[in-house]
Amino acid sequence: MINSNCRQTQNFEKPRASNDKGCPPIVRLGEDTGNGATSDTASDKKWYALRVTYAREMKVKRYLDACGIKSYIPMRMEERVFFGKRRKRLVPIIHNLIFVHIGDERMKEIKAIPDLPIRYIMDKESKRPIVIPDKQMNDFISVAQSDNEHVEFISPDAIAVKQGDRVRVTGGAFQGIEGEYIRYKGHSKVAISIQGVLSVVTAYVPLRYIEIIEWQQLQRTR
Repeated sequence: MINSNCRQTQNFEKPRASNDKGCPPIVRLGEDTGNGATSDTASDKKWYALRVTYAREMKVKRYLDACGIKSYIPMRMEERVFFGKRRKRLVPIIHNLIFVHIGDERMKEIKAIPDLPIRYIMDKESKRPIVIPDKQMNDFISVAQSDNEHVEFISPDAIAVKQGDRVRVTGGAFQGIEGEYIRYKGHSKVAISIQGVLSVVTAYVPLRYIEIIEWQQLQRTR
């Protein structure tokens, strides 16, 4: 079970100017490489949930940054004592997990690299890689990176969340966020869940800021 009520900071690192050895060539959109390299367009890209072996998620992220590929690792601030002094550092919420925003063909190139220890996290029912819609992933990141100390990361199996109302937050710190309305620890909150992977739960949201999304609206946003 994961239960982390912690402050989160942005962890998108600025890509280095040159690619690491073995990184598939990165080209500008629409550029003819002449060497078979794949260039993603914005419409091609999707958010994938990937599993990384042996807790090497930060190494993978540095590699993807060098390739100019957007990725995200949920992080938390941890305090430890080193040589008698307390120090804080960012550590992954879950080891071996990374989210990557990439096109299908580019993904195939990256996964084909022998030394890159990644694999898809699969949907148990469809047996296909888990793909997260842009809006859902952006909302997940937005809540996860908020400064509110009451934001929590929770394993999807840790709370008995029935398929509740799909809602939108209309005011306050989480305005614009969409997710499932839940009652958690006695308070009304909104959960943004990545299927079978991880859920992030907002702090308390007053009911006056909760708007149910009608089915027709939901269909248009997907």
